[in-house]
Amino acid sequence: MIMTIRKYLYIAFALLMASCTETEIEGPQEQVRRMPVLFSAGNTDATVTRATASYMPMNSRFVCSMFFHAGANDTNESKFSEPVSDVNMTTAWLKISNTTGNAVYWNKEYSEVIKDSLDDYGFDVNAKCFYWQNRLNHIFLALTDNHNLKGDVSNGALKIYPDVTDKYKDQYMLAYDLTRGQKNSMSEQPDPILALETARPSGGTPEANRVKLFFKHQFAQIQVNLKSSLDESAVIKDEWIESVELLGVAEEGYVPYCILPDGTLPAVTSLPINVDADKYQKTIKDNPYGSSFNMFQRSTPVGGYLRSFECIAFGTLQGIRITWRESDDENAVKHVATYKGVKNLTLKSGTKYIYNMELRRSLIAEVTAKIKPWEMDTSNYSTNGTIKDDEQN
Repeated sequence: MIMTIRKYLYIAFALLMASCTETEIEGPQEQVRRMPVLFSAGNTDATVTRATASYMPMNSRFVCSMFFHAGANDTNESKFSEPVSDVNMTTAWLKISNTTGNAVYWNKEYSEVIKDSLDDYGFDVNAKCFYWQNRLNHIFLALTDNHNLKGDVSNGALKIYPDVTDKYKDQYMLAYDLTRGQKNSMSEQPDPILALETARPSGGTPEANRVKLFFKHQFAQIQVNLKSSLDESAVIKDEWIESVELLGVAEEGYVPYCILPDGTLPAVTSLPINVDADKYQKTIKDNPYGSSFNMFQRSTPVGGYLRSFECIAFGTLQGIRITWRESDDENAVKHVATYKGVKNLTLKSGTKYIYNMELRRSLIAEVTAKIKPWEMDTSNYSTNGTIKDDEQN
């Protein structure tokens, strides 16, 4: 098989690296542009920590930006400039090519490519490809929607270009709609996941410098499980529970797609609820917190509970309002109770909040709350392999 010019360049660089030691290299700014950056994509596993991760499914798509120090006299402590050009930032579109998390560079339309248009690494030869720029640290910021891994990443919420100007409070952020709208399940909500890794080339081959991307949820998940009180003061059937609402939560969230000048990442944030806004005035008497999110009922409740509800949310949670009726009658008495033990709770990125509740007539009898990391579990990624993080033993 005739090797491509790109492949010859990789081999030439490997031979060069084999013939000299680090001390023989002319300096930290030596150009290594012809060595491509290879990626593996996975997520942190809840049971084994960051040491291993399950692979991102085959054909999943994500957008990645690479930040690097471009100045001739730059060091790792140098500041990064604004990302309004290709001076020290470049963006590429990638997809997973096999069952072991290998990512390949692809065209941003994610259109099919004939075999003759692939290089020896399986990259689309017409796609943007990252190359190591020098011996300094490079920062890689990857984004995708966990609920749309195989959808149109390039023409949706994750459309990223080097000259984008989307901002929130002077920081480069992507906006996400956190309202229920016409959605029928949590899987239809946006679930942005992000990976941030810092690496520099230290080996003589692309494979030796492979970057492992570990994706994390950026918003929060809330789950509410309901059952009748054990004292049987009210016997409630599952079908009598009509709705569970989150009060006061954000209707728009913002996820960063660019690092700050010091190389750190801005925090995920949300637009505060303005309770004085006209759109809330009709319901302000029943809900002084303005917004409400009608949670999605799970098809199968958590064991031991009548019904379970879930959703992705962010911002500040002010209350959990539950509506249920006493019988099957059309005119049955309805009860509406609001749990205020969550008032002013700032929801944290990548966190799962679980509230187990017992109901009595017209009130909530008992609540057990669990707050834990929202890990990327087997319902999101397959577990047919692992990526080892070399920084862990």
